Amino acid sequence: MSSKVMLRFASGLLFLFALGQIVGHYTHHDSKDMRVQKVLKVMMENKFDMYGQWRTYDENYTGMSLNLIFSLLAFSIMLWVLSVFTTRNRVLVRAMLVPISFCLLGYSITGFLFFFPSAAYTSFFAAVLTIVTMFSMVKKNSELK
Repeated sequence: MSSKVMLRFASGLLFLFALGQIVGHYTHHDSKDMRVQKVLKVMMENKFDMYGQWRTYDENYTGMSLNLIFSLLAFSIMLWVLSVFTTRNRVLVRAMLVPISFCLLGYSITGFLFFFPSAAYTSFFAAVLTIVTMFSMVKKNSELK
């Protein structure tokens, strides 16, 4: 599989992850489980001082969920754009893939530890694709261009 295809596949995985996060973001209050409803009620009703702002835990989770959506969409777009440059500017692509891969590995670890398998595996496979792309872009006995 070419570097371009691997990055586009990783981009697609992150886009699907973002879509799932969007669905979860807008439906997480819809649970019929009474235990979940009780927890959500407490999370929405009790405000606390957070560095000068009165916030609820639900507001914190809402903000973090939106931040994840924005970052997943940004990474998805970045990987697609970088896929265009896999043959023209390998140095740039490899340099950009290092922090993106690190972040995706972090998402997969936290996904396995604190969330659920689909989020964890999606991040993990996207990270593997970006890491494999980085290493596949270095050809033996050739100089990076």
